[in-house]
Amino acid sequence: MTSRTAVALIVFATTIFACRSQPRSAAQHPSESRAPSQDTAFAGTMAPVQRLRSLRPGVARPVLRHVETDTRASPGYDRVVFEFTGGGDSVPGYRVEYTAKPVQRCGSGDPVTVAGTEHLIVRFEPAQAHDEHGGLAPAERNRTPGLPAVRELTLICDFEGQVAWVLGIAAPTEYRVSELTGPARLVVDVRHAP
Repeated sequence: MTSRTAVALIVFATTIFACRSQPRSAAQHPSESRAPSQDTAFAGTMAPVQRLRSLRPGVARPVLRHVETDTRASPGYDRVVFEFTGGGDSVPGYRVEYTAKPVQRCGSGDPVTVAGTEHLIVRFEPAQAHDEHGGLAPAERNRTPGLPAVRELTLICDFEGQVAWVLGIAAPTEYRVSELTGPARLVVDVRHAP
């Protein structure tokens, strides 16, 4: 073996070892994340956030089972968690965005009023917020948590494979979206206004 070949093998082995030693981030492998990491920089947005998903044949439509609010997860923002069952342990497709249009219930078109000056719409598809017998899931469809950013949440749609909630936000501010598994959850963090 020549010294050039030996050097090339050492460089190759070192490169492979270095690549395998690199820690994998949750952003590279979101399905492996069980809990969000501590907030070091909010990195939120005011722009729409969307992820399209379709169901594989034979997989039940995800059912929204629980909606939870919290401000203790990390200082500086309010957290809203949408928890699903079915759908293969992943959240359905979603679109999260601020709207300047009047908020209406799907189907009826009835106007919806919520506390706050801004309206953040969280829409899921394909999904449902009722069980196979038509029972409400979650049973609580309106909540006034009194948090600094999220003032009120109301279900505005559970119709033809779509589920939508409006979040009444105290003032225009950034938000971020993350997905968790075990169970499938969509987390919306809304930053407190400065």
